[in-house]
Amino acid sequence: MRLAYLLGLITLISARRHPSLPPYLFGRPTSGGFTNHGLYLQDASLGSIQGPNISIHLFNQKIDHFSSSNETFEQRYWHNLNYSKDKNIIFLLIQGESVATDVWVKNPNITYLKLAQKFGAHVFQLEHRCFGFSRPYPDLSFPHLSTCTVDQALEDIHTFIQAKNAYFKYSNPKWIIFGGSYPGSLAALFRMKYPNDTKGAIASSAPMLWTLDFFQYAQVMNDVLEETDPNCKRAVEDAFTTMQELSLTNNGRDLLNYYFNLKPPFVANRTTQHDVDNFFANVFTFFQEVIQYSYNGMNNATRAGLGVLKLCEHMTDSHRYPDVVVRVNNTINWINDMDGQPRQPFANSYSEMIKVLSNVTFDDEDPYQLNAAIRGWLWLCCNELGVLQSTNLGRNVFQQIIPLNYYVDMCTETFDPSVNIEYIRDRNRKTLTKFGGADGYKATNVVLPNGSIDPWHVLGTYKSDEENHQIPILIEGTAHCADMYPAYNGEPKALESVRKTIEKEIAYFLDVN
Repeated sequence: MRLAYLLGLITLISARRHPSLPPYLFGRPTSGGFTNHGLYLQDASLGSIQGPNISIHLFNQKIDHFSSSNETFEQRYWHNLNYSKDKNIIFLLIQGESVATDVWVKNPNITYLKLAQKFGAHVFQLEHRCFGFSRPYPDLSFPHLSTCTVDQALEDIHTFIQAKNAYFKYSNPKWIIFGGSYPGSLAALFRMKYPNDTKGAIASSAPMLWTLDFFQYAQVMNDVLEETDPNCKRAVEDAFTTMQELSLTNNGRDLLNYYFNLKPPFVANRTTQHDVDNFFANVFTFFQEVIQYSYNGMNNATRAGLGVLKLCEHMTDSHRYPDVVVRVNNTINWINDMDGQPRQPFANSYSEMIKVLSNVTFDDEDPYQLNAAIRGWLWLCCNELGVLQSTNLGRNVFQQIIPLNYYVDMCTETFDPSVNIEYIRDRNRKTLTKFGGADGYKATNVVLPNGSIDPWHVLGTYKSDEENHQIPILIEGTAHCADMYPAYNGEPKALESVRKTIEKEIAYFLDVN
């Protein structure tokens, strides 16, 4: 009965974010995962693709790989046998910070599944612990989050591969692992930590320099706007300058209430600095979404023009809309329409957002467990990864609207008073020291594609070692995980050659003894 219920999740693709949450937090959609894995939830049309020989299973995984305790939890995985011709070639897709769905083992046009068809591979997809139905503990309370770490996730992959080798009696197993965004980082790190478990990895848009204050994100956005249209950059800068000036007075805040239909509205003597910071962070995230996923073809919206070029058309439409703040609101409405999100009052309560993030349940009434997933992602960032996306970078189009302490306080108030700036800083330093960051990364047989307009690309590694087939690629004109998605008419030209490079490298990996 339980497995039947889990299988029933797969066709429910449309998802709406919580009305108290912004569209993005820490660079991740609140209406889906980075790649759920899509990085974002795929279109319903993809969710309806059916196929035989695809099954979902539960695997007994240790709760704590670094403890003498033998307590286990059930970790979900998918198995697709439709393409298997060579028993010993196995592709594993690592899922990340969201509930896993079967879209990524069913849609034959996704890049790694097209490669599975070519090479005759078995296909597995492994759900990340603490997300979806892979639950070490029954909730996400602070004490129960202690085993939701990068190290535990890497051990999960190692244990899973070893167990499947034994179960299927592979005589000469040739595993290739795939991941995008944070799971791309896991794929890259796994090649470094367990080089004998797999023959190679494709680590798409994989951050390796997990920096604490990720102000470079806003810098890339600034540069992308400038490269797309200097007039667009000026319009965005004028808009954020104007909004920042309005936020300084009660009369100005009343105007912001009017422009954006804020809920709750700014109220004299009751509005906190957190509320003001939260307003700007929420506006910022709409621009973040468009730039991060421009031209990556992940769904109908991005293929139909949800990208920086159209954003700039809205922001420079001064003939019809002389008021630049009106243009910001028009841009937000356009993004919501393209995303299939309802036009509703603009979420404007820091305390209500914290209340949602503090909910420790897995919210099973939502098939995508969106609120639980964003809490899990927030934990990974506050506890290890950092990437607090401030705008503390000096002169930029967004101004100094989002201070670092906005995110620090979010971590503290969401999880525990002990999760303060010292805790976050020290845990982040430990992560960088342990894994070496971007410059210290060294592995064999790994391809690391990044998109040039994806703000995350600045955290990737670009150290090339052709002899050992450590191959970084910066894909011009593409964004987050674009190489993972199905090819489409009008996509950036560079994607075709990158997919060919990935195919060529996999052929090499599989020939290595």
